[in-house]
Amino acid sequence: MCKVFQFYLKILLKCGIAILFCIHFSNAESLKEIESFSADFTQILYSSEANAQNQIVYKGKLQALAPSSLRWSYITPIPKEIFIEENTMIIYEPKLKQAIFTQLQENLNLLYLLKNAKKITKNYYEAVILEQKYNVFLENGIPKQIIFNDTLGNKVEILFHNAKINITIDSSIFDFNPKSEIDVIYN
Repeated sequence: MCKVFQFYLKILLKCGIAILFCIHFSNAESLKEIESFSADFTQILYSSEANAQNQIVYKGKLQALAPSSLRWSYITPIPKEIFIEENTMIIYEPKLKQAIFTQLQENLNLLYLLKNAKKITKNYYEAVILEQKYNVFLENGIPKQIIFNDTLGNKVEILFHNAKINITIDSSIFDFNPKSEIDVIYN
């Protein structure tokens, strides 16, 4: 009787592992179903100059909410915030006390990029937006890294840490409300 019990226990464990694997795998396959994304990030810009070892490292927090809200909050090397809502981008630099409003040709929201990414391998996707190619890498079904070359030929690498998908995000954090008088520039 003990052997029969062990046999059924092994089957139950294998089924449980299979169910967990299927749940995990389905998360990895559902970039199009991401409705919110929050993560700490490290963004590294590598200079395009020949033989240059120059790089700039930015750190901060990213929050995105479908259908088209995005907020990059840079902490280092200097504080800066980028808000994207629909086709409008606001770059706010508190130390300069200025905000630049720009109309975008196409939505540059992270969720838009993810939803338009094409699967290449299990954990590697590619997206093309405005003729710009983005390489997206996943870990456990969650975006972990994005790599692309900017318009100046610099390589940009964004690493996500403490990433969470489909969590509740208060939509008011995407409202641009500066705390003091600022210069507003329309570009």
